[in-house]
This record gives sequence, C-alpha cells and structure tokens, in this order.
Amino acid sequence: MKRFLMPSSSSSEQSEVSGSSEKKEDGKRKTKYRKYDDRYLDYGFTCVQVNNEERPQCVICLKVLALESMLSSKLKCHLESLPPKVVGKPREFFQRKRTEAKLQKTTFSKQAKVNSNALLSSYKVAYRVAQCKKTHTIAEELILPAAVDIVTIMLGEDAGKQLLKVPISNNTISRRINDMADDINDQLICNLKGKDFALQLDEATDNQKDTHFICYVRFVNEKKIVEDL
Repeated sequence: MKRFLMPSSSSSEQSEVSGSSEKKEDGKRKTKYRKYDDRYLDYGFTCVQVNNEERPQCVICLKVLALESMLSSKLKCHLESLPPKVVGKPREFFQRKRTEAKLQKTTFSKQAKVNSNALLSSYKVAYRVAQCKKTHTIAEELILPAAVDIVTIMLGEDAGKQLLKVPISNNTISRRINDMADDINDQLICNLKGKDFALQLDEATDNQKDTHFICYVRFVNEKKIVEDL
C-alpha cells in the first residue's frame, strides 16, 4: 500500500538531492542546502539570495519559491501552472526574461523602495483581515490609525510615524489576500502532482443562507497524511 501512496523519486531528483551540501551542527544535526543549477533556467528560474540561502525565482511571475522547491520536478510544476503561452519556450526566451527582471528590479528600487518590514507588516494585516472576514477598508480606517495612536503614546511620535510607511489601503489589502490565496493554490497543486489523493465533496450554508460547494482533498506529503480544501 505504501508504494502506491509514496511514489519513488526520479533519478534526476535523487541526483539533485545527493548534490546538496550538508552542514553539521554540534555533530548531530545535518541541514541540507540544495544548490542552484544553471539548467533550471530551462524551466524559467533564476537564483536569488534570501537569508544567505539560494532560492529559485521565476523570471515570469517573479515569485520566489521555498528552498525545498529547488528540484526540477517542482520548478517544472510551477512553470506548467503559468499561462500556456510561456510553457515550452526555448532557453533564450527565459534568458531575455531574466534580463528584463533585473532591469525592472533596478528601476523599481530607484523609484520607490518599500521597507521589507513594512511589506511584511502589510501581509500580516491582510492575513488578519481575511481571518476575521472583515471588509478590506477596516485596515486603513481603523487598524492603522489605532496602531499609530498606540505606538505614538507608548514609544513616541517618531515611532508612530514609522507605521505610516505600511501600505494597507483597500486595494492593497485585496491584492495581498489574492497573492496569498494564489500561493496556497500553487503549493497545493504542486503537492498533488504525481501523488495519489482522495476527494470528499460537501455542501454548506453560510449565515446569509447562501450555499457553497466544498471540496476536501487528502494526500500523503513527506510521509504525513495531509488534508486541505
């Protein structure tokens, strides 16, 4: 039964994992770091540094994936989730896109640079708004003014002004929520590809008496049974 739920890795993936460097900590732990390979550009991925680690970045959507995604199968899966017009393009196409992405990054950094902490705070606020199922305007109309008042009183006016750098307008919160939803959907699709999974269909009614179709999926991921919507 186990062999049906957990298909063995391909030889290419095994060679990639075996080519990973290892770091020992106190003689007990071993942390594996997968290295970027130039052939990943064939799948539309370049390499960026995040916390002193190499991470794969898509040259089409500019999304930076997790370190665990540094495998040909996962990078190909992401490429196939993009619009069909970019799938099957030659290497030269992705080389041009990589150059355009570098130029775009340089231009944006000169025009307007959002502090990384402010950007992360914006996503955190959007996540809270989505969790509470509140209207997106609540962030700009209530959360930010209240936070500025609290920080100004507790830490001073200069600290309070720092919060004004956090982008949490109505449209921004909406985009942040859509970004997180798309990312979760992409991760789920990648996890399901090449695996056996089970589906459960259900129907539910919300407070407004509107019916919703719900689909649960259950599959094995890294030797654990996972259930998701």
